[in-house]
Amino acid sequence: MGFLWGFFKPLLYLLIFIVIFSSQMSINHYVLYATSGLIFWFFFANVTNQSVASILGSSAIIKSLSIPLVIFPFSELLSELFNFLLTVFVFLVIMHWFGLQYNAKLVLILPCMLLFSIFSLGITLALSSLNVFFRDIGILWAAIQPAIFYLTPIAYSEKMISPKYSAITRFNPIYYFIKLARAICYDDGNPSYKLWIYCCILALVTYLIGAFIFNSLKRQFISAI
Repeated sequence: MGFLWGFFKPLLYLLIFIVIFSSQMSINHYVLYATSGLIFWFFFANVTNQSVASILGSSAIIKSLSIPLVIFPFSELLSELFNFLLTVFVFLVIMHWFGLQYNAKLVLILPCMLLFSIFSLGITLALSSLNVFFRDIGILWAAIQPAIFYLTPIAYSEKMISPKYSAITRFNPIYYFIKLARAICYDDGNPSYKLWIYCCILALVTYLIGAFIFNSLKRQFISAI
């Protein structure tokens, strides 16, 4: 049922967006527009939410077996990535009725997913390691997530953001990955090289920071848990 539950959440949000927002916005193929952002957002949200306690939740195994500690947050990522691939497959089938055009550009979803997975792994490594020492990290992250969600143009158009606040949106790294996914699935043209470069840099830098935090703290995990 894991995949079905994972697919139910974006569907529920989509229905809410259709009821509340679709009549207020002049966005062509609104279902496709919103869904292309939702499936990527929920992949990120599910990975980080389930991985934040991955080290603490495996404390008995960590104390009894000598295995690479990175395997615990990484396994959560792989699990969600499998569900995400199934969700993308369903998305590609169903969204054809809502304006999705089948063309060679859709192959670019794979490198987009790879970059987003690397970015998500970096966040996961940082959160799961910090949560060992500060047990409120999970609660804090759950509180911050809705703000990140609504700061990301998923249910609404980027054009609706006031110019004086648009800079705040661009400080949100999720914005660039959602924009890349939309450029592949929704927009007519191809994603710009500049956008690809932004996403590559964000994925690499975030992963390196997360890996640095994780590797710096992992020697203290056993004593802290």
